Amino acid sequence: MSPLPQELFNAIIDQVRGKETLKACALVATSFLPPSQRNLFRKVELGGHSPGRGTSATLAEFPHLVSYIRDLTIYLWGTASEYLAVAVILRSVQSIKSLTVFGRFRNWKRLGDEASSAVLDCLSRPSLRRLALSNVLGVPAALILAATAIPVVELKYIHVARLREDTSEQLHASAPVPRLRHLILGDAGSTDRPFCDFLLHPRNPAYTQQIERLEIKIDQRSANYDERIMAACAATLKYLAVFPIDMIRLPLLPSVLGVEIKVWVGDDRRLPAFFSQNISQIASSLPLVETIALVFVIVPHHPGLEVDCPSSAHLSWIAPNSSIFGRFIVYSAGKIPSATLARSLTALCTRWSQGCWGFGVQGS
Repeated sequence: MSPLPQELFNAIIDQVRGKETLKACALVATSFLPPSQRNLFRKVELGGHSPGRGTSATLAEFPHLVSYIRDLTIYLWGTASEYLAVAVILRSVQSIKSLTVFGRFRNWKRLGDEASSAVLDCLSRPSLRRLALSNVLGVPAALILAATAIPVVELKYIHVARLREDTSEQLHASAPVPRLRHLILGDAGSTDRPFCDFLLHPRNPAYTQQIERLEIKIDQRSANYDERIMAACAATLKYLAVFPIDMIRLPLLPSVLGVEIKVWVGDDRRLPAFFSQNISQIASSLPLVETIALVFVIVPHHPGLEVDCPSSAHLSWIAPNSSIFGRFIVYSAGKIPSATLARSLTALCTRWSQGCWGFGVQGS
């Protein structure tokens, strides 16, 4: 009897979920070991009190496992020795696709020179498709500039270290060929203003010239940075996702075909009073828009946490006119064709302005 092909075992293990189950599979047979290891180390977290705190020691003992890493997260509350190990891992990984650094508002310098240099080197990997920086202070401007060579960049609550003018000139002279197509900004407010200044500087057009997808949080505290960033991307922007905290002001975006609006809902479980005005602003600023997606977000009692409503089936709607609002429930579950929007949403917004509509979450 001929042995079963290894591809069959690989396909079986690829359907397994859960690290403990994968560890058990690795002990079953020799044929199960490589695919189990590949899936166990595809996504790795390092530094501080991360779930995989002992992972760096395992990777040091079995260096061949580094080749399986595709998604790497680094936390900035670890020890100096941990970040020396992180530097070794970063210099060894060759097929990484996603890199995340989460700081909990700690300074980039906690990484140390070795790991910081290794991160910069990692950004030049052709395989890297996504970079995410969250809650990090003192991010080197050199890293931000190098990020233009990555297709997807996500930045949330970061602070970019300022540079002397002569150093800045040297950095721009060595800027990489820009590949940035999708930019995600979690906050264009006060904490990110140094970054926004960097982004909008006349010497930094690479960040905005070719962006096709932009996700941005809109807040009055941003001092119009959000509007300026959208305007800088207007020529090539095809898809826009906005997270409005207030009434939005959009520049003319002539190329946008799709837009997503994240609708924030407070503890009173009512839609914001500026909802209909925001819809009107989108209609006037995006002349070619074909679809609009609405995502309802329930803000819980704990600050800093967000919970996306999974579907309209989990919502209990309160409305003075159930027939009109019934059609709106269908919209909330997917995309809205712009032609339908023009016919139906006007009546909806009129009803909204005359009454007080809201919703609550039903128990599961």
